[in-house]
Amino acid sequence: MKNVSGSTAEEARLIKAIQAAVGAVQDGSIGTQTLSDVACRLNAGCFPLNLTIYGNPVIIARDALPAAVKAPLSNYANAISGSFNNGSAPCSILVADGKAVHEVACHYWDEKKPESVLYRLNSGVFGAKRVTSVRELPDGVKWAIGGMGLLGLYQPAAEGFSGRFADVLRKTAHTFAGVKNGMIYLGYVQNMTALQVNNYVKKLGL
Repeated sequence: MKNVSGSTAEEARLIKAIQAAVGAVQDGSIGTQTLSDVACRLNAGCFPLNLTIYGNPVIIARDALPAAVKAPLSNYANAISGSFNNGSAPCSILVADGKAVHEVACHYWDEKKPESVLYRLNSGVFGAKRVTSVRELPDGVKWAIGGMGLLGLYQPAAEGFSGRFADVLRKTAHTFAGVKNGMIYLGYVQNMTALQVNNYVKKLGL
């Protein structure tokens, strides 16, 4: 999508006011990020959406459907893959439909380290918490996805991503999950360090 910018100071002010109202980056330019934020606020009937935002593919959906599957990702629409042990099982905390698929943090067994978990309760409330086990999550969890924390939870060493596990921080392809305007964002970025991913999700306003 080609971005649209205001041609006068008043048009630019109008665009920035709209961006501020929907939580988009206030850069005075309307593109996929601003329009998707408007769609979320209007509860438009276009979700899930698979968009390119700031050069990377991002799925925006009303909810997540976590699952442990072995089939190729190409068999699924609007899906991303997370971290697996030898491609066969999740290595981070995962709860699907209220049932724990994987109960402990990825570095629990070697260093007793916690990890950050994004979750949604049956009531619809979202939360994020650093835990070592699903037992530390609130009651009534509908789903939960564990991994290395981002945004305010970005402390890799606290979650065991240091020393021989610091390779996760290297410049490579990464996936992420986040929440904004009551919607789920699932994204894939290429050729970024973990810190760059963290800055990217800040730019998305997650």
